[in-house]
Parts: sequence; C-alpha cells; structure tokens
Amino acid sequence: MAEPKNERQARESTSSQAKEWLIAEEIELKTIYRMGTFEIVDLPPGVIPLPSRFTFKIKRDCNGAIAKLKARLVARWDMQTEDEYSTTFAPTSRFTAIRTLISIATQERMTLT
Repeated sequence: MAEPKNERQARESTSSQAKEWLIAEEIELKTIYRMGTFEIVDLPPGVIPLPSRFTFKIKRDCNGAIAKLKARLVARWDMQTEDEYSTTFAPTSRFTAIRTLISIATQERMTLT
C-alpha cells in the first residue's frame, strides 16, 4: 500500500483503502474540533484565507505491518503572499528544554504556574 499524495489519490484507492483514508480524515477533523484548534470567524474585507489540504501517512508497527492510517490537515503555506510572512508566528519549544526547566524548578523548590 502506497501513501496517497493528495485527497484524489486517497479516494481513488481500492474501496477498502479509500474508506480507511476517509475515516482517518474524519478522525483528524473531529480531533481538531475537540481540541479547539481554531474558531470560525468572519474574515475582514479583502482577506483571503490560506487553503488547506490533507497529508497522508501509513503508520507501521515494529514488525512493519500497517498499524493505522493517519491524515493531517495542513495549511498551504506555499500560497502565502510575501506581505504575510512577517505576521506569521508560532512559538515552539523542544521537549528537552521543557524537561530541563521543570528539573531546575524542582531543584530550586520553585512552582510553575
């Protein structure tokens, strides 16, 4: 089984695979809604939202057998215009940095809120 490159390929898979990819998409959308990842708002005049698409991945177990099919909804950042580059910011941190911070706070008997 090959990973589909786009939604059309996922839907053109054999009937059982197409159903599995569709279920993976539904799970992703339900998770996004449940987690409150975004909220639906009215767009300001003249603003065009970035389109989105699904990416597909086959997750395998330690024996190489298919464990599950995953679909992720991602923004099409390649469609972003040049004037929008400076307004996009998504702060992230590595898990090791967070663990180090917690360790230091514990050693110093500090509380994290």
